[in-house]
Amino acid sequence: MMRFAIVDDEPNVPEQIAEMLKTYVPDVQIETNCFHQPSDFLEMYCSCNYDAVFLDIDMPAINGFDLSQKIYEKNNSVPIVYITSRDDLIIHAFRYKPLGFVRKQFIASELPYALTTILKEINRKSPSITITETRFAGGRTYCIQIEKITFLESEKHNVKIQLLTGESYTVREALSYYLNLPEFKDFVLINSGTMVNLAHIKLVNETISLKNGTILYVSRRKLQSVLDAYLKYIGRVLI
Repeated sequence: MMRFAIVDDEPNVPEQIAEMLKTYVPDVQIETNCFHQPSDFLEMYCSCNYDAVFLDIDMPAINGFDLSQKIYEKNNSVPIVYITSRDDLIIHAFRYKPLGFVRKQFIASELPYALTTILKEINRKSPSITITETRFAGGRTYCIQIEKITFLESEKHNVKIQLLTGESYTVREALSYYLNLPEFKDFVLINSGTMVNLAHIKLVNETISLKNGTILYVSRRKLQSVLDAYLKYIGRVLI
């Protein structure tokens, strides 16, 4: 799932963009939050982990440039795409290092390109995988960033993928399939049915404590290899 915010004070424009985004990526669940007031967006921004933000530049209460500065104070890596009907404002926008622009008069042709650029940027910063739930779970397809996965767990012939948000998805795969993917190089097998993202481990003892409070069982024969993998990971990221 990908989560976007759209901020534009013109009636129906955020909703129009939201519907178009979902159309352009039909195989991936996209959640959009639409705002007509920048102040409403700022109230929610701190509690939402948006993958990208679409900002109208020319708004009366607070313009898109000033709004982007407030966004970067909280997260200076979130992709921002400016929306505008004024070509003259695009020149001024470069100082704020946006990921792209969408002109309202060419929205149908420019929005798909902007979305493609966002997806490439997100994947560059954090690799992602596309998964499809089992039919019993709904059969929907999602794009998930690897960094948001805390652990994967075997469930009979399926694998449950657990996310930081508390959400989980069940897919019909073997756990060994994910162990062999290069995107999961920073995961470690802690028992025969569970692999954990090293980035989310808080403590390794006879159990694994994750930063979100989750406790996971470590088999005795895996304990030393888990410790070694965790210490190696910590040494690498702290350099």
